[in-house]
Amino acid sequence: MHQLTKTDFLQYLSCPEELWLFKNIESSNVPPALDERHLMEQGQLIDELAKDFFTDHFSESFRERGLDMSFQKTAEANGCLARADVLAIDSASNTVDMYEVKASTCVKSEHIPDVAFQKMVFENSGWTVRKCFLVYINNAYQLEDELNLNALFVVEEITERVNIAYPEIRKQARKALQFINGPEPEKRWTLGCANKLQCSFVQHHYTELPEYSIFDISRIGVKKLEKLLENGILDVRDVPDDFKLTSRQKRQVEIARKNEVIVKKEALSQELKKLRYPLYFLDYETFAYAVPIQKGHTPFQQMLFQYSLHVVEAPQAEVRHFEYLLSSKEESVSELLASLKENIHPDKGTVLVWNKSFEQSRNKECAALFPEYADFLFSVNERVYDLMDIFKKEYYLHPAFKGKISLKSVLPVLCPELSYKTLPIQNGAEANINWHHWTDGAFHGEEHEFIKQALLEYCKLDTWAMVRIWQVLGSMKKG
Repeated sequence: MHQLTKTDFLQYLSCPEELWLFKNIESSNVPPALDERHLMEQGQLIDELAKDFFTDHFSESFRERGLDMSFQKTAEANGCLARADVLAIDSASNTVDMYEVKASTCVKSEHIPDVAFQKMVFENSGWTVRKCFLVYINNAYQLEDELNLNALFVVEEITERVNIAYPEIRKQARKALQFINGPEPEKRWTLGCANKLQCSFVQHHYTELPEYSIFDISRIGVKKLEKLLENGILDVRDVPDDFKLTSRQKRQVEIARKNEVIVKKEALSQELKKLRYPLYFLDYETFAYAVPIQKGHTPFQQMLFQYSLHVVEAPQAEVRHFEYLLSSKEESVSELLASLKENIHPDKGTVLVWNKSFEQSRNKECAALFPEYADFLFSVNERVYDLMDIFKKEYYLHPAFKGKISLKSVLPVLCPELSYKTLPIQNGAEANINWHHWTDGAFHGEEHEFIKQALLEYCKLDTWAMVRIWQVLGSMKKG
C-alpha cells in the first residue's frame, strides 16, 4: 500500500494522474531537476531561519503558557504521513497549535488544504489541533546591515479557513489514498494543465504526438481544445477553416497549414528606422531569493548580478562586446552599474532588449537603490526599444515559431547557426541558480572557472542573438 504524504496530497489535488504515475510506474529514485533542488534548498533555508525566529521570539512566551516547542514533528495515521514545521504542544491536554512555514509572501489558496491535511493526520494520530497559523515572508522587508528575522517573518492565524476546508479535505484524502492504490487511470488528455503536452501522464499514454499540435495554438482555451479532440484533431494543420478562433489564432493555423513565411517589409522597414546609433543590445541576469542578500533589497526582488552588452556604434561598424559578472554576493550591484554606465552613452543611442518590461523594471529598482545612477538608468529606460515588438506586431511570421515570440523561439528560425543547446547553461533559471552556488563556493578549481565562463557565455549569447536577429531583419527590409 502506498502511503500518502502532504506533498502527494497536494499533487493529487493538482493532477491525480501524474501522482498515480509517479507512485506506481515512475522511479522515485530519479533525482530532482536543478530548479526543483533550488526550491528545496530555499525551503530548507527558510525552515532554518524560522526555527531561529521561533527560538528567539516565541520560546519564552510558550514556556510561560506551559507549552513545549517542537520542530519537524511527524505524525502518521490511516496511511497518511505529515510533518509539522513548528508545534506549540500542551502535553497535559494533548493539544497543539500548528505553525506552517512557507517561502511565500502571503497566504495563498493552496496553503489551506496543505495545513488542513496536516491537521487531519495529527488529529487522527491522537492530537487535538487547537489553532493553525501560517508563517510567511514580509515582502516589504528591506535588508539592512543585518538580517532581522522579526521583520522578515509574518505570522497569520488561518484557523477558521482551515476548519471550513477540513471536512472536504478529509474526504479528498480518502479518495487520494484509494486512487494511488487503485488501478491505472483511464487514458485521457489532462486539459487545463499548465504543462500541456509536457504532462508525464499525457506522455505516458500518447507516445506519437505531432510536432506541431493544437496545444501550441496561442492562448487556446480548454473548451476549444476539448472540441478539437472530440473530433480527433490533434495536428494544428488539421484544424477546420470554420473552427472558431481569434484572428491571431487563425493566422497561426493558416501559416502552419500553408507552411508560409509572412514578412511585412514596409512595416518592418519603418520600425527599424526608429533605431538610433549607437545601438546597445542589453541583457540582464538576476537572482531572486526569499531572503534578500544585499542591503536595501526586498524578498524575491530580482537582484542584478550580470549584464551583457553588444554595441554597434554606426552602420557597418564592428560589433563590440562588454560584460560584467558579480564575483560574490557581497560585491555591490553598484559595481555592475558603474561598469554599465562606462559602456552606454548617457543620452545617445537606442538600447535594444527582448521583453522590455523586465530590464526597465530592474532599472527603476536600481535607480531607487542607488540614486547616484538614477539619471543614467532613467535615460536608458527612455531609449529602450523592444526587439520582440516586431514579432508581437506580426511584421514577421513563421510557422516554426509555433505562435511564440520568445527569443529562444525566434532565434533558431532566423539564425539556425546559433543555439543555446550547445551551452553548459541553457536558460535563465540555470544561470541564476548556478551563480548562487558559484558565489557560495560550491565549485572549486577548474570547475569554478568553468561555471564562470558558462555564465558569461550564456548571457553573451542573449545579446549576440539580438544582434544577429536585427541584422537578419535588416537584410529582409532591403529585399
